[in-house]
Amino acid sequence: MRAIFSAILLTLALAAGSGAARAQTLDIDLGGGGSGGPSYGQSLVEPGPPGSVDPGFDPAAPAAPDSTTAQEYTPVVLTTVPAPMVVELFTSEGCSSCPPADGLLGELTQRQYVLPLTFHVDYWDYIGWKDRFADPLFTERQRAYVEVQGSSMVYTPQMIVAGAIDVVGSDRKAVQKALKTAYTRNTMYRVQVARGNDGRVVARFPEAPIGVPATIWLLTYQKKADSQVKAGENAGRHLVTYNVVRSLKKVGMWYGPSTEIELKLDPSKAGDPDACAIIANQAEHGPIIAAAAFNYASAW
Repeated sequence: MRAIFSAILLTLALAAGSGAARAQTLDIDLGGGGSGGPSYGQSLVEPGPPGSVDPGFDPAAPAAPDSTTAQEYTPVVLTTVPAPMVVELFTSEGCSSCPPADGLLGELTQRQYVLPLTFHVDYWDYIGWKDRFADPLFTERQRAYVEVQGSSMVYTPQMIVAGAIDVVGSDRKAVQKALKTAYTRNTMYRVQVARGNDGRVVARFPEAPIGVPATIWLLTYQKKADSQVKAGENAGRHLVTYNVVRSLKKVGMWYGPSTEIELKLDPSKAGDPDACAIIANQAEHGPIIAAAAFNYASAW
């Protein structure tokens, strides 16, 4: 039954959808060749110049539930295109196989059409080094992906591309193939983020034929983190990880109609972040159908 449900999710996410962002090219090169470095298929959703307003953005909005005054909203400028391809790396400072994957994800951070995120898991902490960025919530997210995909094993370094494709995070060719597949088949929808004059921050999702309801996640992350590991498998190594997720919170559901979700964030639990991301997974941990990233200071 689980396998059937997973297949339904994958089919819905990979099917064509009206109003969706589509891949324009298959020019995906992770080899690093050429003076321009890696290049990726570009989404048809183009980023506007800094400070520009999304053509579909409506600054007016209904009054908040506890107010009789209509709110005016200012768009929060996104740091990616409005529909980036999400790559999630599950890694650990206690895993000797992880540094090459950490470096590869660092390369992906240079691409505006990809939203790479690093989740540090806690199940390697017992072998001698406690990963300061690890969180049981991140381990739960990885296990949930594995369960939806019909597997029974978690490992590091693991990359989940578009919430649907599982690859070894240090395998450059496998990552290249997964990105190419996701750009070709995955359907993504635009997300708008805005800040009200009362301080409320909201994410707006369009009307879309998504089929399976989507769970909306709010993440905070640190763009770069350095650690000097003193014990465990990486003892003596200086490790660098990128887009390190510091907090993860479920903030709402999107059922298909146009939806506005308030993004509430407790600064004490945000982990002193640089940036935030919104991710919409079908069901809870199925394929990703919408995403956006923006600077933390722009909203809070």
